[in-house]
Amino acid sequence: MGLIRHILPYLLVLFFLYKANKQPLFLLGVPFLMFMSNSIFFENAKPFQIPGSIFYQLIFIWLVLLWLLSKTFSKNRLPKEIIELKLNPTDFCVIVLIVISIMDFGRAIMNYYPTITGIWEEFWIQISLFLSYFVIRNWISSNKPEVVVSFLFSIVMVNSIASFLYVLHQGFHFNIYVGEEYISESFQGQTITRTFWFMPQFLFFSIAFLLVFTKKYSFVSIGLLLVNLLAIVISYTISYLVIAILILIIYFVLNGLKNGKLIVALKNLTIYAILGMAGIFILSKLLPANMAFLMSRISEHTETQYTLKEPNDLDVRFTNTAIMISQIDGDKKLLGMGPVTKIQATKVDEMQGTAADMAWSGVIFRWGFIGLTLFGLIYIFSSFRAFNLFIKSNGIISDLALMLLLYIIAQFIESWVSWTFLSGHGLAIGFWYFAVLSALCGFNKTNTFVVDKNGYSPSLSKLIFE
Repeated sequence: MGLIRHILPYLLVLFFLYKANKQPLFLLGVPFLMFMSNSIFFENAKPFQIPGSIFYQLIFIWLVLLWLLSKTFSKNRLPKEIIELKLNPTDFCVIVLIVISIMDFGRAIMNYYPTITGIWEEFWIQISLFLSYFVIRNWISSNKPEVVVSFLFSIVMVNSIASFLYVLHQGFHFNIYVGEEYISESFQGQTITRTFWFMPQFLFFSIAFLLVFTKKYSFVSIGLLLVNLLAIVISYTISYLVIAILILIIYFVLNGLKNGKLIVALKNLTIYAILGMAGIFILSKLLPANMAFLMSRISEHTETQYTLKEPNDLDVRFTNTAIMISQIDGDKKLLGMGPVTKIQATKVDEMQGTAADMAWSGVIFRWGFIGLTLFGLIYIFSSFRAFNLFIKSNGIISDLALMLLLYIIAQFIESWVSWTFLSGHGLAIGFWYFAVLSALCGFNKTNTFVVDKNGYSPSLSKLIFE
């Protein structure tokens, strides 16, 4: 396994560089690989880990450099009659957040001078979330939707590889990863491990993509969908199971509503439910202790007399968030504490732990309640725009809008139990799906490449060899 840990990240980089020879958008895959980090052993790709002193800014630096590089030899710039990119409500919210970040930076310098060590670095980590949004938005808008879908499919493939390795490690106890487990306990005579640090980062995105774009089911696409679903099951995380089920339900309901075939959609959903129960039965035979452990967790959290609260229960998260908010200086609750570090405020350590369990805690701490409102508006505006684009367009544009809507919903729900866009793996691509949607809204929906009645079904052979 040691050889795989060192070779796999470089093979993935070479794949994206090979694809970028014809489609420069694939250079964007490198920042995604950096974000996926431990799940694909990217920490072993040393050229992308140095200089270590600016580790958390590296994704943003590589993103900008590769974006500029793509501009130098891009042959796929779209004419204005196809793409007309204007500022939309989401863009304005991001711009205001940039302004708030700059104001908070200035206030932090004035308030804590001369003890300002780390503020400059933290400022760039935070603002990279918003600046990268416009970089990715511009990058996506320079490519045809077919190229965008092909690129996104490549991310699904990489995440599926990570999911397969994750299942082998956590489900079948192969020694794949060397990182420390989050939880390790004995259950029915077998060691059950749980970890999130090297867990695949794009499980919900992969499921949403495969549901929407695999029009003609193949063994490959079914396999990819199953391995991502299995990774969620093996995570033993109830909230993740709920989100996956919601993605399936919303997908079939929305398709049924748009096509006027809601009954057919409900029948398909019933088939999936039956297949899901069959899958659970098979898993209970293959991994009896693992499935019994999952069922015990579900049973514990659904009992009416459930009183023993775990450290990551939702009510505990809200309690921790309330405590964290109470520690914010009174004059900073509107605009937040800004890019302070633990050197300036010891409460930063506590905030980081709380934000890892609920992203909104970090939002309030860094950007205040005004920032919280803007983040909420971004989700609201983007959800409405994705739904509207899905209903009023056809073909690839409609499919992309539906996929993004499913993922936005999944990310919003996950943000209450995880750090999502404030991930410790890096903030630079935290808003990537909003950026793709913003670019998507600029495409002329009357153009011929948009109205493909048969939809777009990614081909594995085309992805690899074209």
